[in-house]
Amino acid sequence: LAKDESSDRLSSWKKRWGEDKIGWHENEIHDSLKQFGHILVPNFSLEAEESMRVDSSCNSPGIDRETSVRVFVPLCGKSVDLAFLAKQKGVLEVVGVDGIRKALEEFQSNNPTLEIGEDLEGVESHAKKFDRFRGKKITLLKGDYFDLDIDSIGGELFDSIWDRASLVAIQPNLRKEYIEVLSGIIKPGGTILLSTLDRKEGDEKARKAGPPFSVDEAEVRRLYEGLDWVESVENLNETDELSERFKSQGLTSVVGLTFVIQVKKTPS
Repeated sequence: LAKDESSDRLSSWKKRWGEDKIGWHENEIHDSLKQFGHILVPNFSLEAEESMRVDSSCNSPGIDRETSVRVFVPLCGKSVDLAFLAKQKGVLEVVGVDGIRKALEEFQSNNPTLEIGEDLEGVESHAKKFDRFRGKKITLLKGDYFDLDIDSIGGELFDSIWDRASLVAIQPNLRKEYIEVLSGIIKPGGTILLSTLDRKEGDEKARKAGPPFSVDEAEVRRLYEGLDWVESVENLNETDELSERFKSQGLTSVVGLTFVIQVKKTPS
């Protein structure tokens, strides 16, 4: 089986899922994906309908392999964004990874039309094992994100990455390692759409708390700008995210940020 959920990195997340304390989960498609999904996916549509008779091998006549993209969603949980992306005509395949089996099984049961089933053979990375669920234009990997490599994602790099609740979820001291993993699985010329949260003002302890941890624009630029594979970092949008939950923690300003990170077409 894939990495034990009792490992230090995954045990707290297993506890949250077991107690149904998943406040980060949204039942609606994320606003930033709706607004900027066209950056990730050709022929992007808010009224996404399932492509014609798409099978799990991605070789259906409903898909143009030349213009369709593979999209990666790290720490995907049971996000409704996965199904929304899988139903885009411009998506060849969406691949999500999460360390908690319960999250992926709940997504599977919530989306019967995607016909997701578990591949009992799983998939190997560098001596690591991922459990694998496959369906119509979608693959879900159960295992530790930090163990991902080209083999575990099917031997083919991703065109696009949708990072909605992933970078903000990990411990701040793991951010550079997190981005190193991304750099090894995205194509030259690829695109990352990144949504973060800035705990901007309020109680100092609350500003440093998490998850979700605060990742402001300066931190995004510190992490990505100057990397030899990154072409540009652009702040696309800012939104007020000061919910009652954040107010109760002593925060007075919380801002949602959306960035597009463009990968160089040719490595330096």
